[in-house]
Amino acid sequence: MPLAFECRQPGLAALTFDDGPSSHFATVLDTLNTHAAPATFFVLGEHLENPTKVELLNQAVMAGHQIENHGWNHARFSTLTNAELVEQVVSTAAIILDRLGIGTRFVRPPHGDIQIEQGIPIWDLGYGIALWNGDPADYSQRPPDAIVRDIDAAVGQSDATTDSFIVLLHDSSPTSATKLGEIITIFRSHGYTLVTYDNCVDAGVE
Repeated sequence: MPLAFECRQPGLAALTFDDGPSSHFATVLDTLNTHAAPATFFVLGEHLENPTKVELLNQAVMAGHQIENHGWNHARFSTLTNAELVEQVVSTAAIILDRLGIGTRFVRPPHGDIQIEQGIPIWDLGYGIALWNGDPADYSQRPPDAIVRDIDAAVGQSDATTDSFIVLLHDSSPTSATKLGEIITIFRSHGYTLVTYDNCVDAGVE
């Protein structure tokens, strides 16, 4: 899958969390596990130099969540040379493999900031580019209740028989820390099955 911003089949929703692990990561992980809701974490390579954060990510892996590549230090890919971009991706993949023992398939550009010319070296490395079609802007200063209302409205206007979601969230946000259970319930109550990014983009592929 060279580039994905929606699932291959309708009725699926992938909750994805960028930039972690943060100070709220354990709370987010506990909520996901309580609701038996799979998720995907796009992590920064530099965070895996911290043993405490590695332990948190190992807990996520053991719980069945997916870990993917968000670059080393949140640099905007569009500002990098090809060599710098490749270093961001390769260094992050290497430390994920070293610390967590898992390979990665996807790269999510920080801020979603990528053009075709930056995509080519990533594709040449064998990675897919992971984008999204649902951004509730949980990184903004808006109250969590307002963000949840927006999610409820967007999902309520959709149709699980024809639509799917890849949702951009951040485990550092107050919304994820305090309202994730409500978000999970919203998707399920409208007929969506929560899946990892892998299962979202591989659905129906044999």
